[in-house]
Amino acid sequence: MCEKSVGLVLVTEVPDLGVAAVLRERGFWNFEETDYQSWPGVCQVTVLGKLGPNETFLLALRCETEEELGTRFLNAFWPGHKDLVEVFHEKTEEKEVVIFSAKVDFYMLNLIRLEPSTGSIRFLTQCGLDYVWDFRNFSKKAQIVPDRTMIAMFPDEAEAVKKAFKHFLKIND
Repeated sequence: MCEKSVGLVLVTEVPDLGVAAVLRERGFWNFEETDYQSWPGVCQVTVLGKLGPNETFLLALRCETEEELGTRFLNAFWPGHKDLVEVFHEKTEEKEVVIFSAKVDFYMLNLIRLEPSTGSIRFLTQCGLDYVWDFRNFSKKAQIVPDRTMIAMFPDEAEAVKKAFKHFLKIND
């Protein structure tokens, strides 16, 4: 059976920084599993989750957005979900991953309510993509990303962020 995942990378204009992707840095403790979080310190797109049985990608994205960013953010963001842009789609026999992107006003980030297990927010500018580390350089459980100036990501998510910048900044190859 093909495992399906959906994600969202938010892009915003950060004062004194410019246009940036909003990343979620993975936390260090998973309260649901009462164990260390896998890949602590690794950054991922703003929202990411698996589809449940009979869920569409958009329904799963709505549910994951509420779960990971909170109801207040969802209620302000979701009515404009028609502005979502598909920036990444990969399908193999084992998995299918779709990542959308949307540009939001910076003030909307104040509506985000993270749970302790979901980590924190990090910003990544387009030029910062050149310095992203592949998460596979780090241990799944024992070793965290050793330096707070480093951004380690899953390669497919880094590619989605790159495509989101291309779309919203109208960058040509």
